[in-house]
Amino acid sequence: MRIALLSFLTLVTTCRLDKPSSDNVIARVNDQYLYQSEISENISENLSPDDSALIVQNYINSWAKEQLLLDKAVFNLNPEKQKDLEALIRRYRNDLFIKTYQEEWLKARVDTLVTDAEIEAYYKNNKLNFKLHQDLMRGRYIKLSSSNFNKSSVSKALSRFNNEDRAYLDSISLQFNSMLLNDSIWLRPQTFFGRLNRPTPDAYERFLKSNRFFEIEDSLDLYLVFVEEVRRRNEVAPISHVRLTLKQIMLNKRKLDMLRQFDRDILDEAIKENIFEQL
Repeated sequence: MRIALLSFLTLVTTCRLDKPSSDNVIARVNDQYLYQSEISENISENLSPDDSALIVQNYINSWAKEQLLLDKAVFNLNPEKQKDLEALIRRYRNDLFIKTYQEEWLKARVDTLVTDAEIEAYYKNNKLNFKLHQDLMRGRYIKLSSSNFNKSSVSKALSRFNNEDRAYLDSISLQFNSMLLNDSIWLRPQTFFGRLNRPTPDAYERFLKSNRFFEIEDSLDLYLVFVEEVRRRNEVAPISHVRLTLKQIMLNKRKLDMLRQFDRDILDEAIKENIFEQL
């Protein structure tokens, strides 16, 4: 068998170069045949003869086992069960072709551009559908040494946070042990306060209020913190937090509307051209 397999590999390699017009039969199970081309596609040219021979033998065995099991299944399953399975196969085939065609049709026609104005209008009209399931907040903080001589000016800049303050804080940022100044991002309180070594609600709940500046000090460091805004669970989610979700909802709705119109047009066109009639 090993010699036969190695001979087959030589044949496969040669045939790749010569592009034969006929396809050689490699194995048979009853009236089902395995052809050379099916195996050739699964053999890498970089494999050694021994590795290729093993892959070929495994492929042949796997194919034979599948055919033998299928024959036994067809022989042993009762006709009614086979009829049900054939109906499932037809339904799956039809669904697969239709879904693939619809996706290609949509891809060529659907407008994926959703403007900010459209998103804001949809959000305004559907706010109650976007309530939060957890608390959210956005804020900023600076961690610095307790002995830092710029504490007063840094605190003022962090609280006011206009363009000049941002530039000032950026110019002295090397003095900070860490910082988070991007306060446009909505975070869970556990995430934000976890950076301040207060990861549990008991440790940060009293600080969780909008437009609030405070200091937290431990033995080594001082945290200057400004909570910009807090949204509580069951309140309406901020639009910036759900913007991507809103866009996807609107795109899905757009696609669904187009598919519904597509279905209507198909029937109308078939009736008009006398391809479909209800008898």
